[in-house]
Amino acid sequence: MKDKLLYQLRIDLDEHAAKYLISNKALNSCKSLLKVIEKENAKLVCQYEAFKMFVEECQKNNLIHTPLYKWTKDTIENKLKKKKYMKSFTVYVNDEQLYEKNIAERIEKKILSLRCSCILKVNKYNSDPKNNPQPPKKYL
Repeated sequence: MKDKLLYQLRIDLDEHAAKYLISNKALNSCKSLLKVIEKENAKLVCQYEAFKMFVEECQKNNLIHTPLYKWTKDTIENKLKKKKYMKSFTVYVNDEQLYEKNIAERIEKKILSLRCSCILKVNKYNSDPKNNPQPPKKYL
């Protein structure tokens, strides 16, 4: 039996909105985005912060020899990548970062219908490893 694909949405915000959201847990420039997120029992998680928590969890559990840990650690220590991922937010639904396709599509449609200039990009990803970046060979 083939595993069922699950999905995730990521939203890139402009730098000002991202900083405001991280520090104030609010988004004055696009309150309608937060209303959509709230109605879907979801939350926005800064991708940089998620990477940082992953690295800390690996260190806590002595899982520092895995390719994913090494790659993620290098990513959070790279200033250019930090700047990029500080503006990227993953939509967690019911505290889950992966969810059914129909849920991802419903939320994506609602977000894309908003007229918020602070939203730069909305991406939908699935859980199929062949569709997602894998750690470069130097980390294997």
